[in-house]
Amino acid sequence: MKYCMSCGAELGAGRFCTNCGTPVGSATPPVEPVVIVTTEAPVGAASTASRASAGPAASAARVRAGADRPHWTGWILLAIGIVLAVVLGSCLARGGDPKSAAAPTPSATSSSPAASHTPLPSDSGRAGTDLARDASVKAPAPIRPGTDLAGHRVPYPASNMLDGKRDSAYRLAGDATGTVIRFDLGGERTVTAVGLVNGYAKTDGGVDWYPLNRRIEEVEWRFADGTTIQQDLVDTDDLQAMQIHPEKTDWVELTLVRVSSPGDGRRGKDTTAISDFLLLGS
Repeated sequence: MKYCMSCGAELGAGRFCTNCGTPVGSATPPVEPVVIVTTEAPVGAASTASRASAGPAASAARVRAGADRPHWTGWILLAIGIVLAVVLGSCLARGGDPKSAAAPTPSATSSSPAASHTPLPSDSGRAGTDLARDASVKAPAPIRPGTDLAGHRVPYPASNMLDGKRDSAYRLAGDATGTVIRFDLGGERTVTAVGLVNGYAKTDGGVDWYPLNRRIEEVEWRFADGTTIQQDLVDTDDLQAMQIHPEKTDWVELTLVRVSSPGDGRRGKDTTAISDFLLLGS
């Protein structure tokens, strides 16, 4: 089929266009197809020529197609922002912060040993009977008796721990770590406090013998039902006592867990001493 080069009308068998009278040429250029773009075509579906002929219409169609797709990313970010704003507002209303709202502080559920083992003052006024004064003691042999600066003979038996005198002491040779001392109460009693003077608390002729002997730094108390209690001690020649949960027992064992180094200087002694012992109860 041929068309007029001038007006594009379909030509018949004559030599002139019946529509505009233009002479019919020897050749009629082919008519290029019209490309109508209504949406964005898949990649590679349209030829380069088709995309070029579409021109601005194709670009506008692509813009419209992109605008019609839902923007999920924007909605997700908006939702996250709303949630954060609600949480922050709740925290500020309670006077807290986001961390405290997300992770509540755990409550303490375990009891501390200090709750039932309370240090007692070293002075008078402690309640209960001093059971140590009526107890008997079994302990390793002490060092041989010595002589004080005035020339008096001084023995160091274990019974010195039970006489209530700070200037008498039970003294053992060297480092007495691991030594076990047993106190027999003569029947079942209720013990509510324990304690000791953990060194040689004697001053003789102006010489303080406490720092010149070893001091006991840690002990363990054991009772007839198998209960054991640890007690840490410090460098002081005062009585160091500790209140305990009432223990029904007919004996108490004291184990020396840790002992200090010997005393320094010319008068220093390599001996471990206990000057006094306390058991309160009924």
